Amino acid sequence: MAKGCLNGPQTRECYFLPLTSNCNLSDVDDISSDQSVVLKSEKDEYDRSKRTVYSSNSPWFRLTKNMYSWTDIPGSDKDHSSINMLAASLAYYFRPQPWLKKQIGERIRKSIPSNLDPDRTVGVPIRRSDKCYGHNIAGSAAGELDCPPLEEYLKGVRTFLQFDPHIDNVIVTSEDKSACDEFVELLKTELPSIRVVLNVGDVQQGTGSGSKLESYVEGAGNADVVASALTSLHLHMRARYFVITTKSTWTSTIAVMARVYGFASDVYTIDIGKNSNAFGSYARSGSY
Repeated sequence: MAKGCLNGPQTRECYFLPLTSNCNLSDVDDISSDQSVVLKSEKDEYDRSKRTVYSSNSPWFRLTKNMYSWTDIPGSDKDHSSINMLAASLAYYFRPQPWLKKQIGERIRKSIPSNLDPDRTVGVPIRRSDKCYGHNIAGSAAGELDCPPLEEYLKGVRTFLQFDPHIDNVIVTSEDKSACDEFVELLKTELPSIRVVLNVGDVQQGTGSGSKLESYVEGAGNADVVASALTSLHLHMRARYFVITTKSTWTSTIAVMARVYGFASDVYTIDIGKNSNAFGSYARSGSY
C-alpha cells in the first residue's frame, strides 16, 4: 500500500504514526532469544524483565483474550473489556500522519451534512467486488463471501425504520462503485424520504486489494485509496444502526469502532453475511 509513497518511507509509516518513538520492528528479539518469552494463554505469568513478549507463535495473528491482564493495569473486566482494548489498539495502530489527518478532515467536512443526527442514522458499508465468490478481478485474493443481494441491505434498513421511525439518514459507502450507485438508486426509489450521505470524492477502486490500484482506476494512487477508506470509516462513526457482513473484516471493524468511539448513544447491527468468530461477535453484539 505504501508503494511510491510521496510523504515518507514505503512502509506503514507513510500513512500512520510510528508505534513508538524509540522502538522499531528491527529491535524485536527473535522468538528463540533468551530475551524473549512466549505466552501460551492469558493466564501465563512471565519475567517482566524480558524485552520481547510473544502472545502467540502461530504464523497468523489471532485475537488473544484478556490482553490487559498482562499489563498490571488496575481494574476489572468491566473497566477493560476486550472490545475496548481491541478498538483502542486499532485506533492507536492507525493514528494518521498529519498530512493524512488533514485530508480525512477535509473529506469529512465535504461529506457530512451539518444537521446530521447520529442517533437517527443507518450505516451501510457494502463490501463486494473481490470479496464475493466467483469474482474475476485479477490480482485479488479468492472470494470469501456469497455476497447478499442489495435488496438484503434494503431489507435491513427497512427493519431499522420499523424499530425507529425517526431515522432520516443512511450513510452508504463501498469500494465497489457499481454496487454503491445501484443501492443509492434503490434507496431513492423505495425510501425517497431518507437522506443519503455519501463519501464525497471516494476513489472506489473496485477491490479490497492494496496492490496494482492503477490497474483498476485510472489515476488512482495508494494515498487516495487510504484516505478514502479512512474517511468512510469516520463517516460511519456518525451512525447508530448498521447493516453489515461480518465475513468482511472491514465492515466488522466499522461496527467495533462505532461501539467504542462512535457519536451515537448506542449501536445496533443486522448481520447479513455472518462469520462465526470473535471479531464478528464483537461487531454484532459488542461481546463474545
